[in-house]
Amino acid sequence: MGLFSFIKKDKKTEINTNATILGMVLLEEPNSFNLKGTVQELRTKWKLEVNDEDADDKAAVLVIEDYTIAIATIPAAIPEGEVENTAAYNYFWKNGVEESSKHKGHIVLSIMNAGKNAVQENLLYSKIASAVMNNSKALGIYIGGRTLVLQKDFYQDNVDMMTEEDLPLYNWIYFGLRKENGKQSVYTYGLADFGKQEMEIVASENSLEELNEMMFNLAHYVIAYNVTLKDGETIGISADQKLKISESKGKFLDGKTLKIEY
Repeated sequence: MGLFSFIKKDKKTEINTNATILGMVLLEEPNSFNLKGTVQELRTKWKLEVNDEDADDKAAVLVIEDYTIAIATIPAAIPEGEVENTAAYNYFWKNGVEESSKHKGHIVLSIMNAGKNAVQENLLYSKIASAVMNNSKALGIYIGGRTLVLQKDFYQDNVDMMTEEDLPLYNWIYFGLRKENGKQSVYTYGLADFGKQEMEIVASENSLEELNEMMFNLAHYVIAYNVTLKDGETIGISADQKLKISESKGKFLDGKTLKIEY
């Protein structure tokens, strides 16, 4: 599949801030998970207090802060080409379809009682997922609810750089890129999990690289500063930039989205 030869996917845009955060770590070796090493990394690298009394390498329930973390090792690939179909949309992972298809097992990883603070919960999830991948023979991670299949090294690089001011949005949100009729477009998929409306820039003269950078910056601003954008307002990444915002039926997503004129 070429870099931008994507087909349109039906996506829902309902805002959801009270849900389980769920992903699956893709394993090259199905029985390679080391829970003890994972817990040790969470305690030493991230300074987290972890209750692992109800846990082993096959199935674990961890308590971190007020959150219940479920981990289950499944010694089988995710069926029906689900991962590979989603990997086809990831322009950051060269040969992602082929590489992800090599997984022979997976680890189901979830924060069961999320919904209180989306940013803090996703930061926590990133730390846990990173530790799980570091302590298993992992290829990457699949977060189907956000159309993400991410290579291990890509995910880890983003985690290593993340702070509360520099959020690893490429680990959290899908930025869809489209090229049609000589114009370029970009949309978000995953902002709804942070209680924000999905955004689109449609039929722009700007390059895909420029659109991706702009949308990343806008999404980061909205999430990091808990901003709610509204129809009829303007936004910009500099003092003199004023991009018009309008709400209308989504071009690449179901439901209504915020269109950014750029």
